[in-house]
Amino acid sequence: MKKPRSPSIKKTAETRRKIVLSALNQFTQLGFSSTKISEIAQNAGIAKGTIYSYFDTKEKLFEGVIDYLIQETYHPLESNELTEEETVQDFLLRNMLSMMENFESSGRGKIARLILKESAHFPEIRNFYQEKIYSQNLKETEKLLQIALQRQELASEVMPLDLAVLVIAPIWMSMIHNLMLQSTTPVQPKQLFTENLRYIFQANQPVQK
Repeated sequence: MKKPRSPSIKKTAETRRKIVLSALNQFTQLGFSSTKISEIAQNAGIAKGTIYSYFDTKEKLFEGVIDYLIQETYHPLESNELTEEETVQDFLLRNMLSMMENFESSGRGKIARLILKESAHFPEIRNFYQEKIYSQNLKETEKLLQIALQRQELASEVMPLDLAVLVIAPIWMSMIHNLMLQSTTPVQPKQLFTENLRYIFQANQPVQK
C-alpha cells in the first residue's frame, strides 16, 4: 500500500496562516479568556483537531499570533539601522511613528489592550508579549540612547534604560488613558509620543562649556 502523502509545505503554511488570522480576529474581538478553539477552527474553515496539529495550547496559539504581528504588520526598531547622518532623536521619531501607523488596523493595538486587561490572569501570554515585543523595543531604544550619549546628543548624567522607558511610555499611557481613564476625551498617541520625545531630548541637552 502506498503511504498517504503529507501535506505540501505550501498547504501547511496556508493552513497555519488561516488559523493564526482566525485566532487574531477572535482574540481581538472577544479577549483571550472568552476565545474558544472550536470557534477559531470554525471561522478558519478547518477541523478543531487540526489546530492542535500546529499549536499545543491556546497560549501557544497566542504566541503564534504575536509572531505573525511581528513578521507581517510592522518593522521592529533596530538600532543598527541608525546612520551617521541622522540624529538619534530623528531616527526614533521616524521609526516609532512608522510603527504606530497601522497600530490599530493591524490588530496590534487591540492585542496590547488585551495584555493590559488579562495578563494578570494569564501570565504566559504576558511573557510572550513582553519577550517578543515590549522587551525587544525597550532594548533597542536603550541602545539608541547609549549611542546618543556617545555622540553627545544627550547629557552624560542620564540613565539610558530609565530614559528608554520614558520614550516608550506615551504609547502605553495613551492606551490606558483612552481605554480606562478618559475614553470620552482621548489623546492622540502619535502626538503624545512626539511631544514627549522632543521634551526628553531638549531637557537632557549636554551643558555647553
